[in-house]
Amino acid sequence: MELFVHDLPGQLLRVALMYFFALAVLRFAGKRRLAHLSPMDLIIIIALGSAVGDVLIYPQDIVGIGNAMVAIAAVIFLQIAMSKLVEKNRRIAYILEGNPTLLIHNGRILRKNLDDEDISEDDLMEMLREQSISSASRVREAYLERAGELGVLLFSGQTRRIRRRIRRAGLPG
Repeated sequence: MELFVHDLPGQLLRVALMYFFALAVLRFAGKRRLAHLSPMDLIIIIALGSAVGDVLIYPQDIVGIGNAMVAIAAVIFLQIAMSKLVEKNRRIAYILEGNPTLLIHNGRILRKNLDDEDISEDDLMEMLREQSISSASRVREAYLERAGELGVLLFSGQTRRIRRRIRRAGLPG
């Protein structure tokens, strides 16, 4: 019974290829689909769950313990390396994680950005209500963050009064 890995370089290559393939697919899927997880967080959950689960379910001659250990170590190594790379390089961070998307600006919903992120106005209003905000007109800026959450900046009381005065005076606001 073979307990450890017989094709270490081949397995490491497969782990790396699947890691980057999964990252690309999740990045393409969009922020909203990830529901509060970054693509890299989701990949590590899937990869580690699969590596551990396969050893628990399948017999040793199908999935060796050594192969699972290599896969787990390789995924953790890739995760640490990618996290450090993202911290140091904004371009790579953008490629892997994207940027927040502005959805509301000065109380106005940016429909093109909603369409780009595949979010309906009803979905946006639901996300606002979850934060006890009843109207987009109360929002100075709202962003769909990289992990799929809605970040909201409200008008301060003074800013809202100034905007009302400007609108009442017939000036553009």
